[in-house]
Order: sequence, then C-alpha cells, then structure tokens
Amino acid sequence: MSKVELATWNILRERLQTTIAKESFDTWFQHLQLVDWRNRKLRLLAPNRYVKHWIESHYRDELFAAAHAVLPDTEIIEVGAASESEAGARAASPIGEIIDQKIRLATPAGPSAASTRPSASRSGTAYRLDSFVVGTCNRLAHSACQAVAETPAAIYNPLVLHGDHGLGKTHLLQGLAHALQDRAPHQKVKTLSCEEFANLYVQAVRNRSLEQFRAEIRRCHALLIDDLQFLSGKEKTQDEFLHTFDALLNLGRQLVFTCNVHPRELPRLDERLKARLQSGLVARLAPPEFETRVEQLRAKARQRGMELSGSVVELLAMRVERSVRELEGTVCKLGALSAAEGRSPDTELAKVALRELGYLREGPLALDEVLEVVAQRFGQSIDEVRSPKRHAALVRSRHVAMYLAKHLTSQSLAEIGRYFGNRDHSTVLHAVRKVTEQMKREEDLRSEVQALRRSLGR
Repeated sequence: MSKVELATWNILRERLQTTIAKESFDTWFQHLQLVDWRNRKLRLLAPNRYVKHWIESHYRDELFAAAHAVLPDTEIIEVGAASESEAGARAASPIGEIIDQKIRLATPAGPSAASTRPSASRSGTAYRLDSFVVGTCNRLAHSACQAVAETPAAIYNPLVLHGDHGLGKTHLLQGLAHALQDRAPHQKVKTLSCEEFANLYVQAVRNRSLEQFRAEIRRCHALLIDDLQFLSGKEKTQDEFLHTFDALLNLGRQLVFTCNVHPRELPRLDERLKARLQSGLVARLAPPEFETRVEQLRAKARQRGMELSGSVVELLAMRVERSVRELEGTVCKLGALSAAEGRSPDTELAKVALRELGYLREGPLALDEVLEVVAQRFGQSIDEVRSPKRHAALVRSRHVAMYLAKHLTSQSLAEIGRYFGNRDHSTVLHAVRKVTEQMKREEDLRSEVQALRRSLGR
C-alpha cells in the first residue's frame, strides 16, 4: 500500500470512528484492510466471512457515507473476506476472539477487580468524567453523574441520560463506570449496549442458560446500559429487562441508562417500563452552544497533540454545530490534512477541511447564511435584525450584515434591501459605506467583521 493510499485509508477509518461507537468500530473495523480504490470502486478486505457479512448487514450506510466524504467519486464498495475458513479465521484472528467473547456468557467464579472492571474497549482513557467538557447544554447530566459516582443508588436511581446522537451520552456513561469502579474496585460494574443485552438474552434462551444469564446480570452492583431505544418493539427482551430492572432496584443497586429521546417518547415500549425509567432523574443533553463547541474543539485537538489558533477554533465552531462527534471528525480531518501537507493547521487548511466535509460550499453565500451567522454572533434573532426596530445594537448588526451581504453574496443592492425588510438600495449602500468607514477607526468592529468572515469561510 502506497503512502497516499495509507493516508487515505487512515482518514476514512477516522471518519468512520465519528459515526460508529468505539466498541463497534474496534470489533468490526479494526482489522478491515484497504485493497485498492480504482475506477470509482473501493475494495476492502475483512479478516473472515463472519465480519464481512456483519459489516454488509449493519454498517453499509456508514461505510458509504465515510467513503463519499473522503473519496467523493466512490460508486461501489466491495468487501471481501480472507481466504481461510470462517471457523479457522475466528479461532486464529484477534477479532474472532472478540466476537466469541461477545456471544459467550462469562461465568466467573467470584467478583474480582480484573473481572468486574469496565471493558477497556468500551471505556478508553478519554472517557472520564473529568475530561468531559461541560456547558449549559449538558451541565445537569454531568452533575448527576458526579452525584451518582459519589453516592451510588442514593440520589438518582435510575438515572436516564437522553439526547441526539453524538452529544456525549456514551462519554458520560463510560466516565461514570470508571468513577464507580475506582470508588469501589471490588464491586461489579457492568456496562453494556442495549444490543449486547438483547443478544446475550437471546443467546441464553437458545442455550437454555437463562438462569445463568440472570444470575450474571443481577449480581452486579451497578448496571449501565447504552442506547436503550434498541428495546423498541422487542417484547420478550423488554419483559426480561423489566424483571432485571426491578430485581436490581430492590437490591439497592445503581441503574443508569442512555437513549436518544425522552423515555416517554420511546416508540413501542412497554408502559410499565416507561414509568420505571421516569421514576428517577431524566437529564437531557442538548446540542452544544458556541462556547462549549470551542472548548470541545480545543479538548479534541489536545488529545491529538494539536494546538489550534483562536481563529481556527472559532471558524470550526461556527460551522460545525450539531454534535461532539462531528466536531471530533472535523478535528480529525484537519489533523490528517495538516500531516499530509506538512503545514500547521491554519484557517486556510480549516476551510479545506470544512469544504471536504460538506460544511462550506464553493461560490457565493446565500443571504440566509450571512444573516444567521451575524445574528448568532451578536446574540440577536434573525427577525430582529430584519425588523424596522432602530435600537443602536440592532442597527449596528443590520449594517454589518448588509456589508457582508454586499461583499460575500451575488445579490444586488436592491435584492439585499428587499431581503432586509423591504429597504431601499440606497439604505444598503449607506450601511456599506458606514461600516467601511467605521472599520478604519474602530479596531473592535474590524475584528468582529474579520471573525464573521472566517466563520463564513471567507
């Protein structure tokens, strides 16, 4: 594999890690290899047919999305399997050992620090409560996890964290698992995805080892389960989960769950289970606000050994708004471009990363984009900036928005005037001239306009 191919493959893998849970990535993608990319076809090699089938069945969309982000011309993705037999591959390959471990019910003789500590594959060193970036969007969830870590099963039991994908639920869950285990090393802290719980239950039913499964799950001192929405529509698994919930709660054990929506909004879920989930604290994680995104970007960059300037961080934070995973993916992309080109991650390289990831468009901006960024920057609503109100702060924002619209869009003065509340083209011209003159005298305004340009990728 050439250096270019290797760099491309590393970028694609890191892109996948922003959309796939760490444990799933470690299990199914860690040993996936790039064969070649030619004639718009991406060819990959899995270690065995089992992994090939699983990737094609469960992760085809994520694989296509990552490939198109890195290699936009890709039309076909072909996943092959190594030549050895499936059984031989699973016996010989490290990934086969992981698969076997996931579908085999462990039955340790007794609790020990080694057997009860959270799995390393699910709980990397970055997943700690003290490494979680706290903002108004997630403060309640974080403080609740800290309270549970200090006094488990005493204050918030159960604790349910909910929010959209990529907002930090898994980070908090794994951080809490570490904190609980550090507090009491000899106690059993069990962390599972809901899919793993369901698979273990089904496996136990098939193997007629249901009592063994129940004993293993219910002997833990804290049970933490990720992605509870996976229970939707699975009636038998819900019944088992409900009994497990009641058994552990009656024993005074801590229960912590995550899901993508509030428990009452989970579809096709037993009403009894919904009621139990809402009997403790339900804490929402919202999309990060600008200040939190800035801190998250700095943290993600430090983890990769990168130092980003204020202008680069501000540009990324303004354009990437939906989730922490997307922020991490952007930092990953910027770092890869920086390494490939042998230059520091400056604003120009950041714009390249944003464009390749689809956060910036080529060509003139739309008036909506300009107004949205200006309104957010000055803490005002879009309707206020376009309104007839003449408050000094609004007039200043309106003039700046008109100035940027004149220089960054393809609209005429008359079209800009109509967009900003049916104003005359002469009003727009006055605003442009006024901002131009003020920028010559006022350093603060000049800095604001430059920051807005960077945020708009211009």
